[in-house]
Amino acid sequence: MKILAIETSCDETAISIIESKGKIKSPKFTILSNIVSSQVAIHKEFGGVVPNLAEREHQKSLVPILMTALKQAKLFKKKRHALKKEDSTLRNILSREQELLKRMKEVFPLEVPLIDRIAVTHGPGLEPALWVGINFAKALSYLWNIPIVPMNHMEGHIFTALIKEDGKNAKKFSIEKIRFPIVALLVSGGHTEIVLMKNIGKYTIIGETIDDAAGEAFDKVAKMLNLGYPGGPAISKLADSGDASAIPFPRPMIKKNSYDFSFSGLKTAVLYYLRDHTSYKKRDVAASFQQAVVDVLTAKTMRALKAHKAKILALGGGVAANALLRKTLQDALPRRVKLLLPKISLTGDNALMIAVASYFKKKPTPAKMITARGNAKISD
Repeated sequence: MKILAIETSCDETAISIIESKGKIKSPKFTILSNIVSSQVAIHKEFGGVVPNLAEREHQKSLVPILMTALKQAKLFKKKRHALKKEDSTLRNILSREQELLKRMKEVFPLEVPLIDRIAVTHGPGLEPALWVGINFAKALSYLWNIPIVPMNHMEGHIFTALIKEDGKNAKKFSIEKIRFPIVALLVSGGHTEIVLMKNIGKYTIIGETIDDAAGEAFDKVAKMLNLGYPGGPAISKLADSGDASAIPFPRPMIKKNSYDFSFSGLKTAVLYYLRDHTSYKKRDVAASFQQAVVDVLTAKTMRALKAHKAKILALGGGVAANALLRKTLQDALPRRVKLLLPKISLTGDNALMIAVASYFKKKPTPAKMITARGNAKISD
């Protein structure tokens, strides 16, 4: 099976093409192409992602990225059937994406590639951005007569941790042999949640943030310290030279008998500290704040592992790149519990994770039934 995946949930425009071979339950994958175009430079001056700008950039970027991905994958070797000409159906599909329609007209008609299914992120995320990717997938599906599989963005992040690379070839990988249940800690700019994975495709959210996500808190504290956007890497880098015990920031809800999180109060505590201490050291604030976040994430996750008798912990999401979080989780693990970590390059939003997760979906979905779901839950 060859899968083309599209990811446009936030401010990365991504397309990946993978090929699977071998047994259904233990496939071997090859990356034929994997492209991510970041919009960080555009949103940086605003201190965060601006939805209408993200939507605009996705419309501009998808077609050139697709062409590059298809060329890298070398899938234009045979023709399956004639390409349909642009007509009213295509115009209706892309009625809200006129820039995307214009760019598609510049390269179509296009030889039909040897693709078996199209996977696309349908949520959670910014709905204007999600719609661009979804409608692009629908347009390609219509033109090429290829089925679509809508995918949950957070499920994709779990699969980044399950990827087991072939040490001899960076483009080849398989999926870890795993014993269920698995506890997954998903930490990003928009989400912080603990997910119980009972099997592939069977998820229960057992804990989540009741206000700010951890990544969002990193961004806001970085803004307070004038460190720029995105805030997570900037705080982590500065924290390396700071004293994590210098400031006793609170650990919200760390002792509460639940797996839920709250980072709004911690963010406010940093704000008040900066207001009341004119001679503070930025590096100590960064280190102390980061330590507080990591302590809470670790404590809740260890509690969940014990309660559900899980033997595997999977870490995913943008904040999964944080070195302190990775080390602290590893050090805190109970005996005989394995920590699965994603490659740093796959912690951010990407289409490879969507492609891999979609392999395990048995049936495509009729295009007319696929909609953007900004608040979609992995457990839906």
